[in-house]
Amino acid sequence: MEFGFTEEQEKLRKEIREFFMNELPEDYEPGFNNMMGEEVQDWWIKFKEKAIKKGYYVPGWPKEYGGSGFTEIEQSILDEEQGRFGVTWPDFLGLHLVGPSLMMFGTEEQKKRWVPPIARGETVCFEAFTEPDAGSDEANIGCRAEEDGNDFVFNGQKLFISGWYEPTWLFTLARTRDIVPKHRGLSLFLLPADLPGISYRPLSTMGGGRQNYVFFDNVRVPKDNLLGELHRGFYHAMQVFEFERRMTGDAAGGKRLLQELVQFCKETTSGGKPLMENPEIRKTLAKLAMEIEVQRLAGWYSAWRFSERERVGPAPYELSNYYAKKYGASHAKAMLDILGLYGQLATGSKWAALAGRIERMWKVTRSLHAGGTFEVIKIVLARRGLGLPRIPGNMMKAIGEAVMKKV
Repeated sequence: MEFGFTEEQEKLRKEIREFFMNELPEDYEPGFNNMMGEEVQDWWIKFKEKAIKKGYYVPGWPKEYGGSGFTEIEQSILDEEQGRFGVTWPDFLGLHLVGPSLMMFGTEEQKKRWVPPIARGETVCFEAFTEPDAGSDEANIGCRAEEDGNDFVFNGQKLFISGWYEPTWLFTLARTRDIVPKHRGLSLFLLPADLPGISYRPLSTMGGGRQNYVFFDNVRVPKDNLLGELHRGFYHAMQVFEFERRMTGDAAGGKRLLQELVQFCKETTSGGKPLMENPEIRKTLAKLAMEIEVQRLAGWYSAWRFSERERVGPAPYELSNYYAKKYGASHAKAMLDILGLYGQLATGSKWAALAGRIERMWKVTRSLHAGGTFEVIKIVLARRGLGLPRIPGNMMKAIGEAVMKKV
């Protein structure tokens, strides 16, 4: 499989690459923008403003909503270059989930009120879906939003909500009626994150990021914060999740890290010989390179398929996120094995190889729940890609009882 680009697309890639090369400082380390002080955050805000002026912040959005009107292929070129340089905007969820969702099933008034601030870089959105008893099983959500006059009154809890910055809005699902099947009683909302009765508790993670607990205690939310149809939130959310599962940037970031590791192996000796002369290390590096290329091709196939959806129809499944999760964990382990004990040194240590990025990558990939766990993605592929049937409920119950049974 080979993808070719037009002269105009190659020109765009060159312009984007030159922008990042000129604007990013020489000591910029990909993946560490969540671990920075006020001085660096001030620089980050100025850098974001420059990207907005260039049209690189919401490139695929229609021009009437502040976007640049990029085609799907052009947007994927930008995503690939951002991945290569390790650029992740603080409001990633607003750009990739909330904004597109508003344009898909928001009212005209909601679009005018909420979309422009996202395009101007004034927001940070949290995707507040996961609960103690509802992760991949969104239908089991228990946080309630009960109608009371012109408001909904929220009570409940969310947890493992990703986000380092103070949020502007919460993009969340809540139960608006009790019904069987459960998924027909959920609704989707976008609400201000500082409403009275909302509280937060941070939860630090191994990889240096942060998750959050979010609590709702009699929070009054105006009814015009309902997004889409009442009780149809589950179906809206399923559409939203598709925005999370298509990418060209991950493979580009993985390729850059691999190239740096290859150079490290050429320059670093063990037993008087460069690491690159070890046949097992060369074999491992070659395997990683081939797998990254597979991931790159999967991402570009998804981008091409989406760009041609009106002609060939929607893709029944998507593979780039599958490979991102599959290879993220295995590649981190393989790279750590090459570095040996030095690979376990964290960021900040003067002896840490490659600024400790591989050690952090290994920590981050211990949990891959964001955008759906690896197991859930395999279930989606089994059903949509292979056409396998769902396991009947009684059989699933019997399997669960057998697993829990003490021998």
